[in-house]
Amino acid sequence: MSFSRHSRIVAALALAGIAGPLLAAPADQVRIRVAGLRELGAAFKTVNDGLRSPTPQTILIQMSARQIRNAATAMPGWFPAGSGPQPGVKTAAKPEIWTNAAHFRQLQDNFIAQAAAFQTAANGGNVGAIRVAARNLGQTCKACHQEFRNETR
Repeated sequence: MSFSRHSRIVAALALAGIAGPLLAAPADQVRIRVAGLRELGAAFKTVNDGLRSPTPQTILIQMSARQIRNAATAMPGWFPAGSGPQPGVKTAAKPEIWTNAAHFRQLQDNFIAQAAAFQTAANGGNVGAIRVAARNLGQTCKACHQEFRNETR
């Protein structure tokens, strides 16, 4: 999939955590969120593909770990009030993100902590430790998705 120049700029701003205040329309907020989550998914794919290899390229995993950590720290800004499900806005985000914001933030904080731990493991270069940290990180994704993401869009 090829991103337009606009999409790449939005994704870069989203990963930097600065796009939210610049764009107020709910549809723009959702585009920022989707772009950031796609970048996050691409980084996870690189990690998973690398860990399936008989000889993982730890440098690629380390680069992806940094992307994941950066996205994790930016993620709380990807869900501003008013960017949830509403007429004319397509999103997989459940309304519970905003009605149960404290719990959602707790799960985000868990993701941020595990992303940092994963980056530390990746930087250490021990493939066994990287695999354990990747599993722990994946569990934080699963926990949040189960509660706060509509699987059918």
